[in-house]
Amino acid sequence: MNIKALFDPIDRVIAQAKSYIYEQDIRKQNIALIDKKVEIIRPELEKRRNEIKELIDQIEPDDDFKLRLEESLTQVESYLEHIQLIAEKELALEIIQAEEQDNDVGKKELRDKYIRLQVTRLEEQLKNTNNFFEVADFANEIWADFDLFEEFTSDEIVVQLLVDRMNETNAKNTETRMGRDLRKTLEHIRLNLVKSSAWSDEEVREYQSERDLKLKQLQSVKIPDNRNFLVTMVGGSMEIINKLYEVYALPARLKLEWADVEKPEIFENVLNSPQKNDLIIFYSIFPKHEKFVQLKEELANRSVKHVDVITFGTAKLLKVLEDELIQISFKDQFGGK
Repeated sequence: MNIKALFDPIDRVIAQAKSYIYEQDIRKQNIALIDKKVEIIRPELEKRRNEIKELIDQIEPDDDFKLRLEESLTQVESYLEHIQLIAEKELALEIIQAEEQDNDVGKKELRDKYIRLQVTRLEEQLKNTNNFFEVADFANEIWADFDLFEEFTSDEIVVQLLVDRMNETNAKNTETRMGRDLRKTLEHIRLNLVKSSAWSDEEVREYQSERDLKLKQLQSVKIPDNRNFLVTMVGGSMEIINKLYEVYALPARLKLEWADVEKPEIFENVLNSPQKNDLIIFYSIFPKHEKFVQLKEELANRSVKHVDVITFGTAKLLKVLEDELIQISFKDQFGGK
């Protein structure tokens, strides 16, 4: 008997249960944080609602300004109806910003490592390059990386390496012995001494783009890239979409949009999009909130796929995106159900 086959299904269920309980605990913590925000927001909204009501009563019925106040009152009452979602939006933004801070530390370490390797490599390659103009040609690469060299105070080091080696390979050429402003020296070398081989501004940008991709180390995804996808996220904050593009190598044919729950036209924007949505993601700890119920019913009537993501952060959202879009692509390709 295969003992492993006996226990594997049970172990999977146990692991799933532990993950579910962990997410449940996180959700409870987030709800507690949202409740605290609601306690701060609600009195402020109620105060303004009462003040507007008093002002409305003091204005003549046919006065145009009365209409403006009534519109503001409607807006305040709408905010009070979905106050939890407003507080949730602020919490979601805070969580994403915390992720960005962690990510920024990691990115700085990558940049630091990259620059240390560049300085070492340039020093070694310059030593082994004996032609004056080939040495000067390194000015292009140094110039393209100059912002990073400056960030880690290596700019003077690399330019001095370059100028010293140019002097060594063409000792009679006094033009290479230029002043103390090494940044201007570098720019002069790039623009004047090696015009025949200097990179164009476009080539510099291409180099920097490739460098930045390396430094970002975008994480690969399993999302199919053989067709267009339109996905709209309802809830949370716009920053979550920016974060996805910043961290993951999303396919060019995937278009992510965000619908703000605070906007009264949210239903119209989601339901009447010029391009049909392949997937709607309700990104909220309150998936059964009354503001979502009507929209979900209409999406079901129109056979538009929609799912709930009841947690914050990018990892879970990306996993749902992968799973759902793989299923949609499979159905398109093989007619599965």
